[in-house]
Amino acid sequence: MTEQGNDPLDRIRDRLEELSPNDQRVAEAVLRDATGVAFGSADALAIAAGVSKAAVVRFGARLGYGGFSGLQEALQTGIRDRLGSDHEPQVVGSGTLVDRWLEAVERDLRTVSENTPPASLDRAAALLESGEGWIHVFGQRASAAVAEYAYFLLNPMLPNVVRVEAGESALADRLIGVGPEDRLLAFTFRRYAKVTTEVASFFHEAGAPVVLVTDSPAAPAAKYATETLICADDSPAPFPTAVTGIFLVELLAATLLERNPASIGRRLDDAERIWGRFGTYGGEVVPDAE
Repeated sequence: MTEQGNDPLDRIRDRLEELSPNDQRVAEAVLRDATGVAFGSADALAIAAGVSKAAVVRFGARLGYGGFSGLQEALQTGIRDRLGSDHEPQVVGSGTLVDRWLEAVERDLRTVSENTPPASLDRAAALLESGEGWIHVFGQRASAAVAEYAYFLLNPMLPNVVRVEAGESALADRLIGVGPEDRLLAFTFRRYAKVTTEVASFFHEAGAPVVLVTDSPAAPAAKYATETLICADDSPAPFPTAVTGIFLVELLAATLLERNPASIGRRLDDAERIWGRFGTYGGEVVPDAE
């Protein structure tokens, strides 16, 4: 019998730790690309998870959906609920896409605020500010823009921050010599770029700490993370929102500043001096004359 009233992705996340290794592989594949699974085939999911089609069917049954078709129907329902049904009556002032999106983002931000302990931010900040090596910032595909923003914020605050480019040769060259004194700040959101998992694995094998910002503890790179910060993502669309990722980056930067006000303050002052010398910014806004 199919269980009712529970989002399938939430149900999968809640039961991750109790699943068998085979089921965990299927779960990770579903969490990586729920939209693709919702409108794909059992064979495609089996290939993505590296298991048999029968294992996919058993996974759906164990979750209470009777099999793959029931799981797929629940995923499709979840997507329709996020997008909002066209046939539902519109409520003035609350039924537009703008309203639904705003409500979803507000929920996500509250969830991140409630579920991100200050101790977790402190641990992540401590990892980044420790060590004499480089802080490598990496993100690919949908995560690249958030990684770029993290580099923009952290580079004036901490020494030895470098943005790792994702091109094959540039990536390999940048990772030469990575060791325990280095750190990785990585970003990965659904559908989870494979190269990010490889980079996190590389740093883990080198004994270097990994701080991961992601939208699910089941993200493939999470197994290699020293500290993981989770972004909620309830955007009413089949693509991820970057809002909570940006929020966590700013929280992390604020935590670093709070922990090191003197040293970071001096570095920011120096950055302002250098920016001024080289004309990095166009100058102050001139107020209108009264």
